[in-house]
Amino acid sequence: MQFATSSDGVRIAYVTIGDGPPLVFASNIFGDATSYCCGFPFGDVPHRLAELGWRVVLYDQRGMGSSDKNVEDFSLKARVRDLSAVVGALRLEHFALAGVDNGAATAIAYVAENRESVSRLVLLSPWASGERFLSIPALRAALSTEANGAHEPELFANILGSVASGFSDPDFVRVGTQRFLRTVSLATFSAFNGATARIDVANLLPLVTTTTLVTHEPAFPFGSFELCQEVAAGIPRAEFLVVRSNSIAGRDHDEDTDYRGRPNRSEHLPKQICARRIRGGNSTEWGGRSGIGSKFSARCHTA
Repeated sequence: MQFATSSDGVRIAYVTIGDGPPLVFASNIFGDATSYCCGFPFGDVPHRLAELGWRVVLYDQRGMGSSDKNVEDFSLKARVRDLSAVVGALRLEHFALAGVDNGAATAIAYVAENRESVSRLVLLSPWASGERFLSIPALRAALSTEANGAHEPELFANILGSVASGFSDPDFVRVGTQRFLRTVSLATFSAFNGATARIDVANLLPLVTTTTLVTHEPAFPFGSFELCQEVAAGIPRAEFLVVRSNSIAGRDHDEDTDYRGRPNRSEHLPKQICARRIRGGNSTEWGGRSGIGSKFSARCHTA
């Protein structure tokens, strides 16, 4: 594990996987770097990307994982400071940037201020309004027991994981509960969500001039086709794809909606297609197919 220091003095933990052109993931909730090093679910996405020639950068959001815990500021500006700290520590001048869910809002804000630094932008299950995101029915249901979670954090984490998995994957719930308890306190989780509710990046979308791919996964219960589509519509010339196979959520689905939101049974676009487009249309796949066997070890040594 390596560490960077943000402009407001917060130590941010990060890891890199693989060698090649850098691909930075703006951290989602819980702590991507610690989750990866501890073997908690991040899928095999970092390994597949490394196998395909990328240098993948993951870091822990402030207050989570191995980053400084004693923090109070979880605003969008603070989240961008965390990302900037990692980029600065690695001395990255030009890189691809991705963001999943909460991380997508951070990525949008970063690109709006640093257009020349980001070569490509990938937004997976993004949203522009944190308030509307937290109103997604499945997420609202999962968070409804948060008030009582202070006394039973394990029970709350179990409920959160059950909703996230569609009540169909006990192993995911078990490991996800362990991940929650290990990487974040309930107080931090609540403060983070409170800050998320105040985030709105709609006015920043027209400022994103980087080549951008927006994806929606129908299998992800905390995502919204409408919110993803709004982000894609707000970013000049962004592409919008609905991902049905090799998904981050890890499930296949058969909704008959193409990437423009029109019914079309012939337009089933897997993540491999997203991969080719984000690399500029060549034959190198960004997400890769499932079944890639080679594994790359994270550089988890102390700087």
